Amino acid sequence: MFQTSNKTQTGRILARGVVVSVFALASILLAESAFGQFAGFRGGGGRGEGPGGKGRIGMRGAMMVEFLGLTEAQQADIKKIRKAARDQSKPIRKQLRTNRKALGEAVKAGDTTKIDTLATKQGKLQGQLVAIGANTRLDVKNVLTPEQQQKWTSFQEKLKARWEERRERRHQRRGGGPGGE
Repeated sequence: MFQTSNKTQTGRILARGVVVSVFALASILLAESAFGQFAGFRGGGGRGEGPGGKGRIGMRGAMMVEFLGLTEAQQADIKKIRKAARDQSKPIRKQLRTNRKALGEAVKAGDTTKIDTLATKQGKLQGQLVAIGANTRLDVKNVLTPEQQQKWTSFQEKLKARWEERRERRHQRRGGGPGGE
């Protein structure tokens, strides 16, 4: 009976870890797409030292400016939106790091009650980042003209289709069947 309880507890901990990992990955992907969508986040390089330098539009952003034909006013608006989103998300990211450390300590200590509480808190914080990212994308979209919005949507759809094709080819090379099975 003790072994079953221990296995159940271990399974619950592993399941929580998977849920937290999925939320973390989703948050990272959404945040990157929100913050890096129109300008190379931090200038296109690490810590603002890449192409474009700190505070300037990086290579990726420059391509988007040219591709969409963004006006100076649109670029300024998008820069303000992105800065506001970074400022809003900064304390949440700090809380996530602190909470993640506490969660690790709770796992080491085997404190399932604390794990439950911290995992729930972690999910809520990650959800806040997802919401900030989604609102940022919406705000940026609202800066664009209808023609620019259509052009961007079309571009995103093409990228998604290419990504799906690559994923399918990788899966087939690994011996899987079609459709990710």
